[in-house]
Amino acid sequence: MSAKTNGFAQGTVLKVAYSMLGLTSSVVLTRIVLNILKPRRLTASDYFVFIAFVFHVTKCTLYVALSPYMQRVYAVSNGETEPYPELLHDRILMAKMVFTAFCMFWAILWSIKLSLLLLYRRLLIGISQRYTVVWWCIAGICLVTFAGNYFFYFQSCGTIPGFWTGGCTGKGPHNTQLIGLYYSFSADTSTNVMIMALPIWLTWNLQMPRSKKVSILCLFATDVIYILFACLRVTQVAINAAKPEAIGQPLDPTWLAIWGMVECSIAVIIGCCPAFAVLVKALRPKNSYDSRGYRRQTNSNSDKKRGSRLELNTIGCKRDLIKVLA
Repeated sequence: MSAKTNGFAQGTVLKVAYSMLGLTSSVVLTRIVLNILKPRRLTASDYFVFIAFVFHVTKCTLYVALSPYMQRVYAVSNGETEPYPELLHDRILMAKMVFTAFCMFWAILWSIKLSLLLLYRRLLIGISQRYTVVWWCIAGICLVTFAGNYFFYFQSCGTIPGFWTGGCTGKGPHNTQLIGLYYSFSADTSTNVMIMALPIWLTWNLQMPRSKKVSILCLFATDVIYILFACLRVTQVAINAAKPEAIGQPLDPTWLAIWGMVECSIAVIIGCCPAFAVLVKALRPKNSYDSRGYRRQTNSNSDKKRGSRLELNTIGCKRDLIKVLA
């Protein structure tokens, strides 16, 4: 039987890693194919999604690589096997790989936040300056909270070398890790709500058919799905950390690994959603009808002009972006 921590077999880490990697890769590759079918200039928002995807692939690869080490180390910890000569080396290597994977967790999430912020920045061109001020405030909060994640994380075991030299055990480090967990959750959730609320605020009073407005608001509100999974992750990890046998022990890396990969996968997929809306809209033929219900015929020049208006890189005001997404 494989080593277990809090009831999770180490084989589960591999299954989740492969599943999330396959799902996210499929979405990103589909986005790339759509972009090839309807070429458009890539923006900074696109690049940050791709950066997040590269980090996500690296993170999942790390968990796949360290899974055998976790299995051997936890088998000894659970009394299933005898200590072996390379145990100390495996512990240190495993701790360093987990440390690196956790650092990538926030890099992925905040890359997606920045991608969405840069996309929504286009909504602010030509409208009241107060919206730009709000945008900069949100961007500043994201930057500060991003740095705060690493500040609390690096303090979790006293020093950075403490992560692989036994500094994570004890009641003090245990409580510090919980504080870092709650801070990360609150920072992540609050910034997601801010980023989600900004475009909803901008589009709420637009005059358009209700069905189109609902579809646009649902697109901007996709972060709700990610927030729900973030709540599940923190709740499960906190419940496990409150168990008597977990007091004074580091937060279970198995649970953090599994939920972290799921969260990051959802974040990257959400980061692709606005681009999907634009690209699919650009590929879909747009028909118009006369007063008797017959479809109007359009010439190639008008189709060409319409196609150019659908490209995101030509958007210069809020009305144009909403028209594309609608």
